[in-house]
This record gives sequence, structure tokens and C-alpha cells, in this order.
Amino acid sequence: MTHDPYEVDARFYDLWHPPDGPDIGLWQSFAARTDRPVLEVGVGTGRIALALARAGFDVVGVDPSAAMLAVARAKADRDALDVQLIEGRLPELTFEPRSFGLVLFPLDVFLAFATPDEQLANLAAARRLLHFDGLVILDLPGPAQWLDPGSNGQPLLVYSGVLGGGERLDVWHVREDDLARQERVLRVAYELTAPDGTVRRFLSEHQLRYLYPAETEYVLRAAGLAPTGLYGDYELGPLTNDSERMIVVARGVEG
Repeated sequence: MTHDPYEVDARFYDLWHPPDGPDIGLWQSFAARTDRPVLEVGVGTGRIALALARAGFDVVGVDPSAAMLAVARAKADRDALDVQLIEGRLPELTFEPRSFGLVLFPLDVFLAFATPDEQLANLAAARRLLHFDGLVILDLPGPAQWLDPGSNGQPLLVYSGVLGGGERLDVWHVREDDLARQERVLRVAYELTAPDGTVRRFLSEHQLRYLYPAETEYVLRAAGLAPTGLYGDYELGPLTNDSERMIVVARGVEG
């Protein structure tokens, strides 16, 4: 059996990622521009896909993590939401060509394609599935969230909160950033502290690859996509040095 690198993350993801995150409204507005289904790549625990389904959109989600999808399916069943959730990697899946009006790579999902070839393969697959007037959107880290080798090896507290049963959840990131390779090894530690002080720790590790804006445009064009918008936040403001997000919108190139 292949190891699922997100098995640990699936257990905790929804505890520190609210279902009404600041990106949901933007994805709903883009989904409303098409009468075709929406494809979410890296659907995870279904935070975005289920929100779109509640709003009345036809949604398909794909993800290679069985553990993440198990959480998403349980929530879809609980709320009686009709969402198609498929385990697998986009380039390896078979869909009818041009069947989607929006292909979404949300919150840092694209970084998980850890080589340039894998990134290109996923965009080329998205292009094949895109309706002639559809859109591909990438939600990437902005300049303010770029790689920082100066913090390599330092535990960074990214979330702390008390859960319903009285346990405190602390989420720590330890990063190993390589600017020359545009890569990050991200180690995530989830610490659960019981009211009596007992601590349990769970660990995961992920390999990520970052992209510059010009490089992103190049790989999109190599996949048959033409960038039509570059933004720095979920309100579609301009991309600046201080932007925490980089939202890239592209259309298919005919011919």
C-alpha cells in the first residue's frame, strides 16, 4: 500500500481551516460565470467543493489522498450534498474533454506538484478538460509568503486554539527552504495538550515547489493556456511586494 502523506493532516485540517475562509466568495463568483461543472484539484477535506455545492454549483473534486477524501465524503453525506469526489491524480484520470467551465487549483495545492514536469502535466490535463470559454485559476503564495532560508529549522507556531473537548491544538511548521531550487520541505507538527497536561504529537512532511510570476506565465503558455489576470488577494487587488496571495487566471488557447 502506498503511504498517504496527508493521512495525519486529514485528521486536523478542518480544526484550523474554517469552512467560511476568505477565498470562498471569490470561487463562488468565478463558478457563477459558467453553466458547466467546476473541477477542484486537490479537494482535500472538501472545504471549497462543499461550499460551492451548497451554493448550487455542480462540483467534481479530485485528490490523491484517501484520508482527506474520507473526511470530505463524510461531510458530504452528513449534509446530503451531491459532490463527486474522486481519488487520483489529475493527469491520470479520464474525463470527457472540455467538460468543465472552471478548473481550480486552490490554496497552495499547485505547490504540491513538486517538479516542473509535474506542474506542466497538471496544467496540460486541466487544459484538455476546459470548456472553450472556461477558466483555470491558481491560488499561489504571493511575494510576502516567499521562501525564507533565514528561518530554516525554526519551529513556527501557525495555529493555536482550544478544541471542544478542552484539548489545546498547537500547529507548528518547520521549514527547510532552498531558494536556488525554489523548493520547501515542510514538516508539520500537531500537538494536542489535554487538560491534565498530557501532550500527544503527530507529524507530517511535504515537498513543495514555488513559482515566480513570470515562470507561472511561461508554464501556463506551455500547457496551452493564456494568462488573463494576475492578482494579489481574494478581492482581486493588484499583486504587490506585500501580497500574501498570487491569484492567476488563465484561458485556453485555441489552435
